[in-house]
Amino acid sequence: MMNWFLWPGDRLCDVLGLREAGDRQGFRTFANIIIWGVVIVGTAIFVGTSFPG
Repeated sequence: MMNWFLWPGDRLCDVLGLREAGDRQGFRTFANIIIWGVVIVGTAIFVGTSFPG
């Protein structure tokens, strides 16, 4: 299950050609924070505008 959450960062590292473990781990963590943050904020905005309080 956890691999699903790490997939966007892993895929981005593959696309950028990052192979060294240290570079890959740091960038993957950063990318996952940004990607999942955008997903969460986007979902919150969508739900907030779809069901006004």
